[in-house]
Amino acid sequence: MALTISESGGGNYEQVPVGTHNATCYMLIDVGTHDETFEGETKKRHSIFIYWELNDAKMTDGRPFSIMKQYTLSLNEKAALYKDLCAWRKKRFTDEELAGFDLTSVLGFTCDLEIGLTKTEKSKVTSVYSPDGGAKRNDTVNDQLAFDIDEYALGSKDAIGAWVDLPTWVQAKIDDSFEVVASNKKNSEASKDQDVADANTEGDFKSLEALSDDEDSELSEDDIPF
Repeated sequence: MALTISESGGGNYEQVPVGTHNATCYMLIDVGTHDETFEGETKKRHSIFIYWELNDAKMTDGRPFSIMKQYTLSLNEKAALYKDLCAWRKKRFTDEELAGFDLTSVLGFTCDLEIGLTKTEKSKVTSVYSPDGGAKRNDTVNDQLAFDIDEYALGSKDAIGAWVDLPTWVQAKIDDSFEVVASNKKNSEASKDQDVADANTEGDFKSLEALSDDEDSELSEDDIPF
């Protein structure tokens, strides 16, 4: 499992208030690997989106505010994901955890988020902290989900069903990933190979039928060996 943000896609929406808020993680989306350019340098980046809903602030329709952050999927000590998880857990990772940490374990757990603004005055997560009393499991209004791009690329029905409910721009980012593009190419080539094999088999049958017709015209019943 690949799981062991950038700003939302525009439109009219209520912005998360600036300040410190208690929140609960409700969704993890592995959007795969893409070429991303930063300060003129392009690198391959495997990213995940982590979503939270706020426990202490609601929109005008009564639903909790929701916000997300994009992370590089890495537990290198310099990575933002590593730093935020350490602050969230209020402890560093052990060597055993670094060898294989199940990121889905943060689903449904609380934290404190520091919300600031981007250069374009949009809300963004600037820091993640452990809340008073430590992180606790909490029910969420939004359905909790961990989207695994590896399962999706393999054609998992559950993963495809989850993909259908994601925002259109997130769907597009997933489908544009190296993982999904490679899987689609492999499936397409396999399909073409099967079509060729089927065509060759059909041709063999026709050849056998023609050969049978020719032999029937030349052989008498006495010539048949059984």
